[in-house]
Amino acid sequence: MHKSARIIFLIILVSLPISNGWTQDFSRKFSLGLQSGFWKPGLTDHSDIYTMGDQGSLSFTCKVKEKISLGFSTAYATTWEADLSSMGGAGAGFTFSRKQDANQFTQIWLDAFMEYSFRPLEKLNPYCLGGLGLAFWDIKNKNGEYIQVSDLNQAYFDLKDQELTFVGGVGLEYRIKEKWSLVVGTKFHYLTHTLTNFTGAKDIAGASPGELDLPKATLEIFLGVNFHFGNLSDSDKDGVPDREDFCADTPRGAKVNDKGCPIDSDGDGIYDGLDKCPDTPAGTKVDANGCPL
Repeated sequence: MHKSARIIFLIILVSLPISNGWTQDFSRKFSLGLQSGFWKPGLTDHSDIYTMGDQGSLSFTCKVKEKISLGFSTAYATTWEADLSSMGGAGAGFTFSRKQDANQFTQIWLDAFMEYSFRPLEKLNPYCLGGLGLAFWDIKNKNGEYIQVSDLNQAYFDLKDQELTFVGGVGLEYRIKEKWSLVVGTKFHYLTHTLTNFTGAKDIAGASPGELDLPKATLEIFLGVNFHFGNLSDSDKDGVPDREDFCADTPRGAKVNDKGCPIDSDGDGIYDGLDKCPDTPAGTKVDANGCPL
């Protein structure tokens, strides 16, 4: 199977378990998110030579059930070789200090995921997510040229690759306005070595002596903002969203309370807003307009 066809198949596979949710109607189905933060790569032999890096991402989600959304995201991240001269052999840790003439490590993620919201109707909503993605990475020198390494046949090639990844994450969304919310969270990517170019004579990645120490996992921490498209569904147009409306068939024009139920101040059976005689004495017979007969 062609590589691009396999990628498309994997994305479709992620979507299938919740595809039947598309037939249901949910308000504010679509959301667009913009995030920025820091990330840290881990390598195949668990060495720690890279600084904390910067990353930015764009996400799009579609609600398919009240608590479940299908999402896609793309992210761009960079980091550099750390200045280990003062680390005492302990590794780079969470430093931002790069060494002179440091090589640059760049990674791009494309993810397809399912997101579960624990309290989607509340102002403070914890969530978790999981899915599959693709990671494209490369390592370049200070002049922007690819670092080259030799394969088992002593032929040189550029140090770059793409791999299938597993992605998981947790976060917290805080609604600040009707359509806007802040989000803080973390993601973890595990690179599976599937779809890699490091095969055959290029199969030199690993933790054993003489093998190449390559990206294996990444951890990201981010802060962002989400915009929710559309308005809350209000079938009877009484100003109270369906999710909060205890009286879903209120006549058009009737005044309602905060639960969406009609108000009848004078108790004559004609709702406020439709009652042309709103102060009818108790017990008085009225016509269809709420006025005494």
